[in-house]
Amino acid sequence: MRLSKTIAQSIVEEMMNLIPYNINVMNEEGIIIGSGDLSRIGNLHEGALEAIKEKSLNVIYSEKNSVKPGVNEPIIIDGKVIGVIGITGYSDEVKKFIKLVRVTAVLLIEQAEANEESQNRNLKRERFYYDLINRKTPYDEKFSKIAQDFGFDISKKHRAILVYGNNTSKKFYDLKKKYIFNYDLDINKTAFFISDDYKYKLLIDELKHYKDIEKIGIGEKEDIAAISLENSKKGVELGKKIKPNSKIYEYEELKFFIHLHHKNKEEIVNLISSIDKSEYKLELIQTIQIYVEENGQINDAALRLNIHRNTLNYRLERIKKITGKDPKNFFQLFELFCGLIWRE
Repeated sequence: MRLSKTIAQSIVEEMMNLIPYNINVMNEEGIIIGSGDLSRIGNLHEGALEAIKEKSLNVIYSEKNSVKPGVNEPIIIDGKVIGVIGITGYSDEVKKFIKLVRVTAVLLIEQAEANEESQNRNLKRERFYYDLINRKTPYDEKFSKIAQDFGFDISKKHRAILVYGNNTSKKFYDLKKKYIFNYDLDINKTAFFISDDYKYKLLIDELKHYKDIEKIGIGEKEDIAAISLENSKKGVELGKKIKPNSKIYEYEELKFFIHLHHKNKEEIVNLISSIDKSEYKLELIQTIQIYVEENGQINDAALRLNIHRNTLNYRLERIKKITGKDPKNFFQLFELFCGLIWRE
């Protein structure tokens, strides 16, 4: 690392609050880059050059050719001289301080370096997540390596959980430390990315009990995380219109209504196609039709079909098993009904 002027001057100011002598900090070339005497900044320090050359303490006992008496100790980090710390004054008086000053200087330098590394990593993290939430094309090797630096395995499908509400509280901060793959879109919106189904369920269970959280949008698992995030947003936007009192909106449950804005109906039609392939297709399709006509009333639908209500429940369960859609759920029943309408 290189010793910056900012760090050098901070060392000077810190140490001159502790000892009554002028402090100089020189770079690896012996140039003064920090000093209690600002007029000396930029000058070459002969004693520092000697300390750098010998990698050891240099003592100047008396003033000679504008070189002031004092002691100069090289600052060595990882075996490399990155600068020199000097105390101006008679050697017998200042020598006892030089070790303390050097150790303190090293600590301040290492702390500054750690802070810089932390800032750089935070900046890289910001760039990574910005790319992650905006990129809707397949990931390349370069992006994969960046993701690996943050422990994010992009070879796995991820589900986005978009949380609306106060994300600045201590409780929410602790939650983000627990589920580390997250990104604050703004002060009231945070996206979590989860690949593990068990962790996903744990996160949702925790979020349910947060009073500061207004809405939660849940995307489906996707190869491209940004697509799941976009779908979680769509789920909340539509969900607030048709189920305003709900807190959680799952894209999987609402995607049919979202897809109504698009021309692609094939996925919905395929629900009925799966019934067409079963041996009981006629009675199951008729069951859906009558069940819809009777507004989901079990007794009335069973009477129309001339079957026992238990038989009707059995058929509804069979439809659910074949299509993955539960006729007793209004939204999923609507999907099945539209599948019938759009079927050719």
